Amino acid sequence: MARNVIKDQQQRELRRNQILSAAASVFSVRGVAVAKISDIATEAGLSYGHVYNFFESKEKILLALVQSSQERYTELLLEARGGSGTALDKLRWLIEQYLQKGSTSTNFWIVLQAQATEVLNPEEKAEINQKAQANRDLLADIIRDGQSEGTIVEGDTVELATLLLSLFQSTSIWGYRGFGEPSDHAADIMLRLVVRK
Repeated sequence: MARNVIKDQQQRELRRNQILSAAASVFSVRGVAVAKISDIATEAGLSYGHVYNFFESKEKILLALVQSSQERYTELLLEARGGSGTALDKLRWLIEQYLQKGSTSTNFWIVLQAQATEVLNPEEKAEINQKAQANRDLLADIIRDGQSEGTIVEGDTVELATLLLSLFQSTSIWGYRGFGEPSDHAADIMLRLVVRK
């Protein structure tokens, strides 16, 4: 009897996601530099060898997590940019979505570790930085739209985007720093940085 190819692909994707989820948990608690494949396998409830059937190294797992995280953020930025309302409405929605996503803080924490440690090679880090800058440029586009509307302060859009991005990304990892969770008003407080008065 022939195996169901679609079912096999679905099972393989489920297993891959199981490994990535376990890796995110391990990396966020132990750190990417000291985490081992065996830690990830244990967290996933799989054998060491089973993890290697999907990823050849811890570095490849880390890279897959970072790329996935950056792609999800790109999708969020594009959704914000294409949304209705003013640029301020779009920025408020973006920040609220970013802060509400349960895995955002974990993903951002892992991206920071990937950039700050020597786990990935310089070429891989350069790719991460290029994607981060491309995402920042999408945020700058929303700010530029707001400047055209007269709702956002004048100034270098890339610098304003970098400041705003730094603020809401850092806020997303308050839990790791023992600061608790941001209030429901956090987005409005952050937007005061860029609102034209």
